Amino acid sequence: MLPVFLKYLAPAGTREMACKKVPIVVNIQQRRGLIYDAEDYFTLRGVYRIVGNLIGIPVSHPRNVNQQGLPAVLSCYELKLLLEKNLVRLVDKNAAFMTAPNDSQTERYLNMTQQQKEELRKPVIEKRLESFRKHLPRIIEGKRQKLIKSGHDLKGIYITPERVLQDERDRLAKEPFDILLQLPTKHPLEVDSSFLPLHLSAEETLKFRVFKALWNEGGYITVGDAFGCDFLLYPDDPLYFHASHMVHVLKDKARRLDVKYLIRICRLAIVVNKLCVIAYLDDRCDGVVFETVEWEGNANKSDSI
Repeated sequence: MLPVFLKYLAPAGTREMACKKVPIVVNIQQRRGLIYDAEDYFTLRGVYRIVGNLIGIPVSHPRNVNQQGLPAVLSCYELKLLLEKNLVRLVDKNAAFMTAPNDSQTERYLNMTQQQKEELRKPVIEKRLESFRKHLPRIIEGKRQKLIKSGHDLKGIYITPERVLQDERDRLAKEPFDILLQLPTKHPLEVDSSFLPLHLSAEETLKFRVFKALWNEGGYITVGDAFGCDFLLYPDDPLYFHASHMVHVLKDKARRLDVKYLIRICRLAIVVNKLCVIAYLDDRCDGVVFETVEWEGNANKSDSI
């Protein structure tokens, strides 16, 4: 049987929205699928309930060791599901990344960084001009008095607010400012790439069927290596909720389960305050079957699990 909370979630199809940027490009590096684009990652996480695993350093908090940022690594099960739904494409850009940029790419990058600097300078200049306008009458009067003291005829002094503002704007345009340069999480230029297929082993294929069955029912699923299981189930985004179920996939359903194994996984679920779920493939219906196992402790030693 499926975990109870999944029955109360909306079906997967009702939670999906149209994505403006489909298919999403997933970069394959060191045999891992990586997402570098923040918008793409939020689309996968918020629309399609694909969490992945953030392994990078947050750009806004580079010295924070307790938080991770982009890129995000997608498991082979998540990649397979997204490929079946034509939501992603696996590309290999390693060859292009290992070659030096040509003159055209270098010029484009320099132009892009220069444009970013100008865009950052404009708000600073406008803010200083706004403060300058508040004191404009006093500034004009001060300039007039200065010219009079230097011997200029009062009738020949002609100072307009527009000219004073323009002079200040020209001065600020030449003044250096401290500017924060943007560090892009993805490669800012288009480079050559090749599309790659995804191949799963027999064991990974079995686990993928379990992952897909759970995903189709709703909720969020992540890999459960940290808790000694195959998958963890969440009622909603793992950023806000703890996992409620631990899923163990049986590789061979015909093999008799070891009592020690059952005790181990049940007691582990009790320790971490989660429910233990066993998943296996039923050949009779060619579908995935879920069984919830509960540990009752030593309340009655004569009873079996």
